Amino acid sequence: MRRVVLALGLSLFAVTSWAQTPAALAAGSLTFDPSSTVTAGGGKFFVNGTCDADSSGFVISEAFAAQPGGTEFAGVPALAITTGADGGFGIGLTIDPSVSAGTYDVTLRCGGGLAASAKLTVINPTSIPRTGAPVDRLLGGAVVVLATGLAMSVGSRRRRQPQSAGR
Repeated sequence: MRRVVLALGLSLFAVTSWAQTPAALAAGSLTFDPSSTVTAGGGKFFVNGTCDADSSGFVISEAFAAQPGGTEFAGVPALAITTGADGGFGIGLTIDPSVSAGTYDVTLRCGGGLAASAKLTVINPTSIPRTGAPVDRLLGGAVVVLATGLAMSVGSRRRRQPQSAGR
């Protein structure tokens, strides 16, 4: 009985290992430059990655809504990619201001399967925390200093009377 169970187990393992297609085994990578946190409507950032050499595929995410030249993959905004001889690719883009703040899944599909995935955090420009001193207090202090300096300058000119040469 043990031999039958062992033989069935080994057979099942061999069949499932053999049945996996190369697409299911595709390996790739995704990185974001300069960072995985971007500002909606902010500066350009880059999606870089690797996949099968000399192939095409898609980088897919809801964060890529309203991208110029964008497309869809299974109803989700996507950007088409083409890899070079080394399997690498890079796309420069700016997240549309209409994209809501949040964390988005980004997936890379090439060679007919999922090659890599990563997280991209989109922040709203108004949600950036304020740092440094309050500007209104500094501005008020600067106005007071300028007004005082102007008053002192005018006052000192009035006190000086031209000295007559005859005294």
